Amino acid sequence: MAFIPVLLARILRAGAPGILACGVLLLSAPASAQLTLVHATSCGSQSFPTLACTIPATGNGNLIVVGWASAWGTIPIVTGVTDNVGNTYAEAGSARSVDSANDMVDIWYAKNSKAGATSLTITPSTSGTGAAMIWEFSGADTVSPLDQTSVLNSQPASTTPSGASITTGSANEVIISLLVPAGSPSGIVSGNPFTNDSLNFGVGWAHLFTTSVGTYRAQWAAASGTYASSSVSFKAAASGGALNPCDLNSDGVVTVLDVNLIVNMVLGQAACSANITGAGVCTIVTVQRVVNASLAGGTCTVDGAPPPPPPSHSVTLSWVASTTPSVSYNVYRSTTSGGPYSLKVNASPIAGLSYVNTAVVAGQTYYYVVTAVDGGGTESVPSNQAAAVIPTP
Repeated sequence: MAFIPVLLARILRAGAPGILACGVLLLSAPASAQLTLVHATSCGSQSFPTLACTIPATGNGNLIVVGWASAWGTIPIVTGVTDNVGNTYAEAGSARSVDSANDMVDIWYAKNSKAGATSLTITPSTSGTGAAMIWEFSGADTVSPLDQTSVLNSQPASTTPSGASITTGSANEVIISLLVPAGSPSGIVSGNPFTNDSLNFGVGWAHLFTTSVGTYRAQWAAASGTYASSSVSFKAAASGGALNPCDLNSDGVVTVLDVNLIVNMVLGQAACSANITGAGVCTIVTVQRVVNASLAGGTCTVDGAPPPPPPSHSVTLSWVASTTPSVSYNVYRSTTSGGPYSLKVNASPIAGLSYVNTAVVAGQTYYYVVTAVDGGGTESVPSNQAAAVIPTP
């Protein structure tokens, strides 16, 4: 009797997307806006305590990104960025990086911009000389565009220095990467996907539009020298209206990807960007609301809103056919990983390659195996185990 090689389990509520319990997920196609570069303007070098930049008039609802670098031998802190129409700027996470206490770069941004900004002012904490690059993008998330921030401090000398790497949380993002080396860069290394925007002030300024989730890093050619780098990524806006608070990766749907992301936020493996139980609050309650939303077709309950009715769950199992012809199948279940699988859940032999187990209890984890049975009643060894965690109401 042939071994049944692959068993999949899905937790389902009628009309809701499925969560596959063993790592294979069927997802809706992402729905997001198209990120587009409106302009990239180089500014400086200039002496500060304030550095003023003239830029083309900004559009309404766009993302403005400011990359700033100090001269060698100075490591100020940017204390603020302003413009002539009152857009609000914030540092892109902890985006400041320093090279051996000799120079530094930092990245700030303004979301959902007001139209008509033509003058931008950067204020560092000490006097010196610096330069900036200002990007404007349309199509960015207007609510919480910042996805990832990564920095490299005091890196060893290299003629091909790599910028801080970014692992994106959604498919459609734009990554900004800055490199401040002791030896000025001559451009992006051939074959690297980043676009070199400027080499002003002996600094590398580059960007990249992504189309899939992955890890990305810019790489420059440079005279040998130590260096520092800051990289950040920003998300595209979800199509079809305001961002769903439970759609944490802004891909237009609430799925297990958002559940994984909020779990990472709670564990401290990702920055807490949720605004469900309060801005910047990532707790088990937040996790439960994202889980509920993924099961309820995207309905996201935030503070002050009533929770949805408890969903009715089931587990859908599917498997690869046995190589032995004319067999039927049995499904066994245990509440202990590895068995024993003492409960046969099907009342009669299963002729097909799937089965729905409806007798499940919220909050319980079940472990399933499948066997094949030939015409003489001989039963195969069990398949691999598939686990299904039933969400609590």
